Amino acid sequence: MRGLWCAGLAIVCGAAALGSPLEVPGTAGRVEAGGYLDGLAVAPTEGGPRERPQALLALSFAAALSDRLRGHLALQSAIGGPFEGGHPGVYDLVHAFQNRPIHLEASEAYAELRLDQADVLAGVQKVAWGKLDGLPPTDVVNPRDYHDPLVRDVEEAKIGVPMLQTTWYPPDLPRLGVSGLRATLVYLPIAVPSRLPLIEERWFPPSAAPVSRVVLSRTRSERLIDDALGFAVTLPGDVVVPVAFRTLNHRPPKGFGDGGVGLRLGGSWREMDWDVYHYTGPETGPDADLLATLRVKRFSLDPATRRLDLTLRAHAVLKQAHDVVHMTGADWATTIRGAAIRAEAAVFQDRAYPGVASDLIAPEAVGRLPLRQIVGDLVKRRRAAVPLGDLFRTLDSVEWGVGADYLVHGFIPLLQMQQTVLLEPAPRLLISDPETRFIASVRRLLFQERLELEVRGLYALERGGWFVLPRASYRLGGNLRFRLGYLALGGSRNTLVGQFGNNDEVVMQARYTF
Repeated sequence: MRGLWCAGLAIVCGAAALGSPLEVPGTAGRVEAGGYLDGLAVAPTEGGPRERPQALLALSFAAALSDRLRGHLALQSAIGGPFEGGHPGVYDLVHAFQNRPIHLEASEAYAELRLDQADVLAGVQKVAWGKLDGLPPTDVVNPRDYHDPLVRDVEEAKIGVPMLQTTWYPPDLPRLGVSGLRATLVYLPIAVPSRLPLIEERWFPPSAAPVSRVVLSRTRSERLIDDALGFAVTLPGDVVVPVAFRTLNHRPPKGFGDGGVGLRLGGSWREMDWDVYHYTGPETGPDADLLATLRVKRFSLDPATRRLDLTLRAHAVLKQAHDVVHMTGADWATTIRGAAIRAEAAVFQDRAYPGVASDLIAPEAVGRLPLRQIVGDLVKRRRAAVPLGDLFRTLDSVEWGVGADYLVHGFIPLLQMQQTVLLEPAPRLLISDPETRFIASVRRLLFQERLELEVRGLYALERGGWFVLPRASYRLGGNLRFRLGYLALGGSRNTLVGQFGNNDEVVMQARYTF
């Protein structure tokens, strides 16, 4: 990784001297290099977990191997950031929980074959589906890194995955007003999970953590133990069970049928762009199972008084999970009187939606557990598995949205509405049914576009989860940008955004692009 940073700094200096993009010496102009050097620091204002400053170097190379064959390579390395503990290393493509305070990643590495009416791309790639801003419903092929989900650009947070992508460009149909036709087939040979933060990190979702202890009533505990032992015992009081919590990686299956396929058909009709999509493959959003085990630490019975001193410990594990999702969707975009308008919809089968971990250990949920079996296992084997149920529910749903932006008096406002509707009953989740989200932003460029003022935010209508991020960016020359902002979050703690209500922060960023 030290070599990558040295090479990157050399490219930065060369780009500053010669301009961008930089031709790599010794390649006769057939290899070009570019990228950016980024520094990010946050100052918490509400007492949330810390996040160290981060330096990130991204390098990209494009090589013309022949008239029709090209190679692409994008490398990324970072130091610092939200990670706690851990060791330096290279990101892999199979684990969800990766704690790398110094890391290297090959975010893209593929070969591109250009034919007369087709393209073939093979290797680690990123694709962009959908037309809505933020997280389009149909954009499900690439998983994302969720270590900084709100400040980091959503496209930069995508994880490149191995795939074979072929695109065919059929001829236009002028008599029907159809042009720009394309058909893309994507094959993903392996399942690649999203990257999730660890428990100690700033953006670990509190909703995924169970309670720190569970209290079992004395009366009910005595009755269950009496049934298991065959005679009556007396407990000194309620049984207080501390809960230890950790995360666990679990490699996805590697069979031929455990990958995914995607199809995209698109084109233009009378100044309107449209696409139709289908994807069947691994769930690329966050997905995990919450597993729990009870263990007996002390079991001391006084034969004379039948007083039982009982000490239990619970171990909860958030384990990486693998599910298969099916998505069929479409989008549409056009311009009407200067306003850019777009719409998108997707129908999902078995989409994973997160619940609230504390609900799985609430008194009502504990009452539904097979307590007699659990107590029997504790008596016989001194340990017992506790079937808590699913933290992530795989459900059928519809996700859709509409949005528009318009240039007016130098301002660029954007307004977008997205909604998720579940097609089957479900317990309480982090989203409502339906879940309606309004996304808005306003941008203004000043001083010959050197200064950009922007405010963007989100509001979830049903439960009130929200965030707002005002920020100002200033460019020095054409390559260096400074940015200062403030991220504020709020709403119910049982919502996707509101659970991070203690993570308000001042955001400072500098980026040199070459």
